Amino acid sequence: MPPDRAAEVRALGLPTVVGIGPKDAGAEAHQLICADEQIGRIGAAALMASGLERFAYAGFAGLGFSECREVGFRATLAEAGHDSHVYSPAPPLPGRSWNGEQLQLAGWLQSLPKPVGIMACNDDRARMLAETCRLSEIKVPDEIAILGVDNDAEICNSANPPLSSISLATERGGHEAAALLDLLMRGIKPPSGTLLVRPVEVVARRSTDILAVTDPVVARTLRFIRENANRDIRVADLPVASGLSRRALQDRFRQYLSRTPLEEIHRCRVERIARLLVETDMTVREIAAASGFDLDAHVSRFFSRQTGTTPLAYRRKYRTT
Repeated sequence: MPPDRAAEVRALGLPTVVGIGPKDAGAEAHQLICADEQIGRIGAAALMASGLERFAYAGFAGLGFSECREVGFRATLAEAGHDSHVYSPAPPLPGRSWNGEQLQLAGWLQSLPKPVGIMACNDDRARMLAETCRLSEIKVPDEIAILGVDNDAEICNSANPPLSSISLATERGGHEAAALLDLLMRGIKPPSGTLLVRPVEVVARRSTDILAVTDPVVARTLRFIRENANRDIRVADLPVASGLSRRALQDRFRQYLSRTPLEEIHRCRVERIARLLVETDMTVREIAAASGFDLDAHVSRFFSRQTGTTPLAYRRKYRTT
C-alpha cells in the first residue's frame, strides 16, 4: 500500500492491518511487511552456491521493497568478497510501454561480464530480463543466470526458460494478518504490531541451472551431489564420480567454492528436505524414505542439526497453505 493511502486508512480510526513498504515500518499502524533484506541475502547465497563469481541486481529506484532487497543482496556478496553491478531505473509510469527501457536494459545486460548471476527484485522484473536476453541473443542460464522473487507459478513457468524464484510465505502472512485484525476488532492489544512475510526457499528452475565453476572436476562432482540428494551419499562416494582422491577433491572444493564436499552434500540434502516439507503433504517418515534416511528420527536429527529447527517446526513456520 502506498504511504499516502496507508495514512488515509489510519485516519479512519478503525482497527486495521495494512501491507506497506519497509520505509514505513516505524509507523504506528499494525502492518504486514516483507523481510526484504533477508530475501536479498537468500538470493545472493543461492547464486553464489552455483559457483558464480560475478553478480548483479535488477530492481527499481524509489521502490522500498526493491531497494531493501538490493541492500541485503549486495551486503551478502560484499561479506563474501564479491562486488555487484546494479540496474535500478525509476519505475515506469502506469500505462507506459517498457519498450523504450528495453533498449537500455539490453545494453546493460550486454555490458556485464559473463557468466553472471542476476537477482531481480520480483518475478515480473525477472521475466523482463529473460525476454530481453532472448531478444539480445544472450544465453540463459549459460551466460546469465536469473533469479526472481515471489515464485508466481504463472509468470515463472511461462518464461523462456522457466524462472527460478524465491518463494515467500505470503499465504501464511495473510492468515496471521487476519488473526491480528480479529484481535484488534475484539479490543485485544496484540503483543506486536508488525508481521513479517519471510522467504521460504529458492525454487530452482532452468534459469539458474548453471554450475559456473571453471574446474570441470568440481563441476562434475557438484552435479553428482545434486542429482543424488535423495540418497545417502557420502564423501567416500565422490572420488569415483570425480576421479580425484578425497584429499585432492577437498582442496579443490575449498579453492573454488570455499566449502568442503561434506558441507555441499549436507546443503543439498537440507534443501531437498525443506522443499518437501513446504511443498508437499508428505509425513516426516515419507520424507525420510524419499531422502535416503532409514528412519524419520534420523532425518529429524539431521535437519535439526543443520538448521537449528525441527522438520515440523520448519513446516509450521514456512508452509504457505
